[in-house]
Amino acid sequence: MRAGSIMSRERPMVIDPNEAAASLDEIASIEQRTRERLFYERSSATLILWGMLVAGAYLFSYFQPHLAYAGWIAITIAGLAGTWVIQRQRAHAAAPRTRRLSLLLFYSQLVLLLYGSVLMVLLWPMSPRQIAAFWSTLWMLAFVLAGLFLGRFYIYCGLLATAVTVVGYFGAGDLYPLWMALMYGCVLIAAGLWLRRAG
Repeated sequence: MRAGSIMSRERPMVIDPNEAAASLDEIASIEQRTRERLFYERSSATLILWGMLVAGAYLFSYFQPHLAYAGWIAITIAGLAGTWVIQRQRAHAAAPRTRRLSLLLFYSQLVLLLYGSVLMVLLWPMSPRQIAAFWSTLWMLAFVLAGLFLGRFYIYCGLLATAVTVVGYFGAGDLYPLWMALMYGCVLIAAGLWLRRAG
């Protein structure tokens, strides 16, 4: 009995390299899915927030055109503040890499806002319709570029919202703000809901 136990202690446990590699791959896959789920949750809340704010801003612009600029400034500040709150509230549940990515995306929004403002100054004067189309397509360009790193969903979302903007710009006439409130806002909200379900 004792000799048998000594023999079993001396015999090393043999792990098949293929099984070990498969186990490590499975662990990495679970970790990746978890990070993706947490990122999708934050992206979902952010898209729904911006979809509602943008739809509200377009409606406000339609019914109160003389206050449109002030309304858009207020909505942008509210959106950035809301995005920051969403990122901070959910940061504790995320891995360090995911937290860094979320912060990077938030700071990218600020950079895009700054560059968009510089471009507007250079291209001024612009009509309210041109300003609306400019900002909508600029944000969606950022979506398409982000999709090159984050997944095809962001590319599709950016292209769809850009198509909605262009169709409305040339076809909606004086109802362009209402078109954008309904279509552009709904694209963002629907994208957020899809991400929530996917997450």
